[in-house]
Amino acid sequence: MYTIKVSRPQENRGAFGACWVAGKASGSCAILGAVTWIENVIAERGGEVSFCDFMEIALYHPEHGYYSASTPRWGRAGDFLTAPTASSWYVATLGHFLGKISDTVGRVEVVDIASGDGTFLATLLECCKKQVRSPVASVVSVERSETMREAQQERLAEYTGGLERCEIAPSIQDVTTSGCPCVLHASELYDAFPVHRVIMRDGKLSEFFVRLGKDGLEWAELECEPSLGDYLQRHEVLLAEGQVAEINLSAESFHRDLLQFCGGSAVAIVLDYGYEARRLYNSRGRFGGSLACYSRHQLSRDPLADPGGLDITAHVNWDDLHAAGKAEGWQPTGLWSLTEFLARAGIAEVAENEGLGIEAELDADTLIRRQELKRILDPEGMGVDLRVLVQGVGKVGSVVGEALSGGMFGAG
Repeated sequence: MYTIKVSRPQENRGAFGACWVAGKASGSCAILGAVTWIENVIAERGGEVSFCDFMEIALYHPEHGYYSASTPRWGRAGDFLTAPTASSWYVATLGHFLGKISDTVGRVEVVDIASGDGTFLATLLECCKKQVRSPVASVVSVERSETMREAQQERLAEYTGGLERCEIAPSIQDVTTSGCPCVLHASELYDAFPVHRVIMRDGKLSEFFVRLGKDGLEWAELECEPSLGDYLQRHEVLLAEGQVAEINLSAESFHRDLLQFCGGSAVAIVLDYGYEARRLYNSRGRFGGSLACYSRHQLSRDPLADPGGLDITAHVNWDDLHAAGKAEGWQPTGLWSLTEFLARAGIAEVAENEGLGIEAELDADTLIRRQELKRILDPEGMGVDLRVLVQGVGKVGSVVGEALSGGMFGAG
C-alpha cells in the first residue's frame, strides 16, 4: 500500500506563486475607522490596494479568506456548483474515457489542480475501481488551503492500495515530476485568479483600487500600470468609453508552469467559464466586465459587500491558455461546451452501461438518475456555459485528440 505523501510549501506563497505578505488580523491600525479584518490588512498596506490585491486578500487570506474556510464552499450546501460536485456523471465519463485511452497509452498519473477537499479524485478513483484494471496509476492533488489538504488525507486514504503514488501538495512547485503519462485536470481554477479591473475614461485607461474611506471600503480610480494597457493591445482590444474590464496577468505564465510539469506525453483538461478575447472584451456583451460574486447560489456584483464571505470570479480569456500551450509546444485539441465534451468522451455509453438506456425500466431510481444526467447536459445551464479546453502533447496528446474526434472508439 502506498502511503499518502503530504508536501509542505517551499515558502509562504500567495494564491498563485506570488509571495504572500499577510496583514495582521488584529492589532493597532494606522488609519482611523479601520475596524474589520480586511480594513486592518489594507491599512497596514498604506490604506489603499489595487483591486487585484484586494481580491487576493478577500479570497486567499490564510485566516479570513473565502477559500480558507474549514468547510468546502462548493456543492449544493455551499455557494456554487462545479461539474465534479454537481453530478457524478462528469467524473464517471472521464473515468470511462481514461479507461479507453489507457489501452493504448498505459496507466496514467492524474494531477488535479485546486483540488478542494478531494471530491474529484476520490470519485474518479472509485469509478475506476469498477474497471478490470484501473487506468490511474498515481494521483497528485494540488490545493493551497491547508484545511482542505488535511481533509484530503482522510478522504483519499482508502484508495492508496492500488496507486504507485498519492501526493498532496500546496503548489505544483512542491511536487516532483514522475515521468508517467500525465492527465492534468483543472476545474474552475482560472476564474478564481485575482484580476486587475480597469475602465476607459476620456480615452485613457484607469485602474480600480480599493481604499479606506470614512464609511468603510470604497472604490478609487488611479493611473493604470503600463502592463495592463500592453495586455489589451496584445489582444487587439480597444475598450469603449466607460467600459469596465478585468485583466488576468498571471494565467498564461501559470498555465505554462503546469504544462511544463506534465512532461512530454500528456493531456490538459481545463473546465472554466470564459471566452476568447474578442468576445470577452466585446462592449456590447460585457460593457460592465464579467466580475461576479456568489453566496448561497445568489449572484451579486458588489465584491466589497462581504470580503471573505463571497466567492469572487471573473471570466477566463481562453487566448491566454492557448498562447501558453503554443509556447510550450502543445497542440490544441478542442474548446467545447461541457455537453459536447461529455458526448465526445462517451457519456452515452456510460449511461447505457449504468442501465439508463432506452430499454431501462422506468422506476423511481432510473428517473432520478436520468434527471441528474439531464442537469449536467442542460443546454440552458452548466452544460453550455461551462467550457472545456483540451490540449495535448506527445503520445497521450495524439491518442486523446483522435479519441475525442471520434477516430478511436466512435465518440461524438
